Amino acid sequence: MSFSDIEDPVLLSPSQLVSSSKLSKNLGAYLEKIKKRPVFITREQEVEAVLINIDDYRELLLEEQRVEELYYAVLALRRLVEHFKSPKALVDTDDVLKRFGLTREEVEGVPDDAVDG
Repeated sequence: MSFSDIEDPVLLSPSQLVSSSKLSKNLGAYLEKIKKRPVFITREQEVEAVLINIDDYRELLLEEQRVEELYYAVLALRRLVEHFKSPKALVDTDDVLKRFGLTREEVEGVPDDAVDG
């Protein structure tokens, strides 16, 4: 689903709009403006991008990480509930490692980002 499929949630004032050509000519002034609020860059009367300050961007990245962690927590809880509802036995971690010829020590030494698809 894309933003074009739903109502656009972005609320902005006309003072936050700037054409890409005007932005390129006055970048310094707009870098000052983004300290207070985002600036939306237009091209051919359509908003194409948004310019935000680095602190807001970092906060967005943290929020994205929090949402991802929440998603995985919910997924784990769902799997746990399904496990308790199901009479099937879980596969033991050691059995899985043995099947792939791995040891716990080998797996514990792998950095998390090396296995994140």
